[in-house]
Amino acid sequence: MQPITESIRARINVDYAGFSLDADLTLPGKGITALFGQSGSGKTTTLRCIAGLERAQRAFVEVNGQVWQDDSRRFFLPPHKRQLGYVFQDAALFPHMTVRRNLEYGHKRCGAGQDRDIFVQAVDLLDIGHLMERMPLKLSGGERQRVAIARALLTSPSLLLLDEPLAALDMKRKREILPYLERLHDSLEIPILYVSHQQDEVLRLADHIVLLENGKVAASGPLFDVLGRLDISARQAEEASSVIEATVG
Repeated sequence: MQPITESIRARINVDYAGFSLDADLTLPGKGITALFGQSGSGKTTTLRCIAGLERAQRAFVEVNGQVWQDDSRRFFLPPHKRQLGYVFQDAALFPHMTVRRNLEYGHKRCGAGQDRDIFVQAVDLLDIGHLMERMPLKLSGGERQRVAIARALLTSPSLLLLDEPLAALDMKRKREILPYLERLHDSLEIPILYVSHQQDEVLRLADHIVLLENGKVAASGPLFDVLGRLDISARQAEEASSVIEATVG
């Protein structure tokens, strides 16, 4: 295995009534890292703290050498100044805007003079050119998520955060959008943090996995290594899986 490029470092401590999150992460600078675990394990809280949408009481967050939060120095970069794209379970498109205008809104966040080619590339990557003049209510769930991902990419993020983007979709729509998520994996140079509690999604998409249990990191590492551990498989009970890396001849 190649050593991890220390591109994302996050130490997060959050205390709520009945729940606490204590995570210390060093994650790769490319590919998809899955934050995996049961509901209530702290996946979305971790993502929101990295984005700055929730302010952890004690935290340090650094992405590609840029510090976004360092409570030892009382430093906190507001979310709108963090170079990130965030896609929620609900696509959260502006309902009064066409697909084109939704995308142009994301593109404008990059500032004046942004290369128009980036717009074309995002549209082609997610295959949404034929949807440009539609309103969000006229889109399927999978189409809305593809537009939401394209809009997030048009902000030119250094980090893309996907918070259970398939959770609200039925199986047919999941199968529709999974190839596009695989295309993101193959095409993008930026790291992607992908929150899920569905093992089939993680097995299909992730290079690296962080297993969260009750607000703590139970395991973190390359997908093949983590899912090959017997102690991790035992915890997953009937959903236990492993991955074999091979070449089909």
